[in-house]
Amino acid sequence: MTDTVSPRWPFQPHDAFAPLLEQHRIPVIHTLPGVIVWPVLLFVLAFCFQFVAVAVWSLFTGGSDPQQFMTVVFSASSAAYLTLGILMWVRFSRYGAVGPAFSILPKNFWEVLAAFVALVFVVTIGGRLSVLFHDFAMLDPTLTIAGGANANEVSNIDEFAGSGAAMWALVLLTIVLAPIIEEVLFRGWMLPMMMARGVPTVFAIIISSLGFGLIHTSQGLLVMTTTFFLGLALGTARVVTGRVAAPVLGHMANNAWAVFMVPYLIEMQAG
Repeated sequence: MTDTVSPRWPFQPHDAFAPLLEQHRIPVIHTLPGVIVWPVLLFVLAFCFQFVAVAVWSLFTGGSDPQQFMTVVFSASSAAYLTLGILMWVRFSRYGAVGPAFSILPKNFWEVLAAFVALVFVVTIGGRLSVLFHDFAMLDPTLTIAGGANANEVSNIDEFAGSGAAMWALVLLTIVLAPIIEEVLFRGWMLPMMMARGVPTVFAIIISSLGFGLIHTSQGLLVMTTTFFLGLALGTARVVTGRVAAPVLGHMANNAWAVFMVPYLIEMQAG
């Protein structure tokens, strides 16, 4: 009986999900628990693609070149992201939600401005808050089970940027595919699905940001925490603009900053 009742649809008129057809709204609301499956699937795909790619590369080349190895790993990761994107596209089409979820191309100046504001927030306020958090939680031996960590252990972003992988592989993964697919997942789908389910917008932004931060755990606490703050900014941009284009642009700009500028700034400070 409840499935026949038109659900409350909390999206503003400018939101990409606002015009979703009535027959798709209840199925979309019911997809929320399945959101958890997508990040898990991403890790599974990445592991499988990397394992197969490295095995084939080692078989034919002997596996002696570390720079080629990282290029293979990055390429395999890119293939995993692309595969996940295709799977999400196919799945979301069942709900008539491909357009809203994949609204990745900016349509106006305000979306570009929102992306810029999000980047400025992360580079200034978010970055500073992340450093303060690490000074408190990671560098104090009395606050961590492992006995604390030094400054070189809280992030591996410099190792990531200096891995020796081919530039095209680094750019394809970190500045193109990862931002697009992660934004479609967390801001194009997870965030609006929680809003559709009745979760208050502020909590939907926070929860999606937590999930976004957790998938970056392997990159170190600094990246994970900064990514959480990035998620807050990008989630706000998604709600304000009603589309995922601004978060995609902001995410791309943030990754470009992290990969190319942060290691340079660290090196300058060390010198």
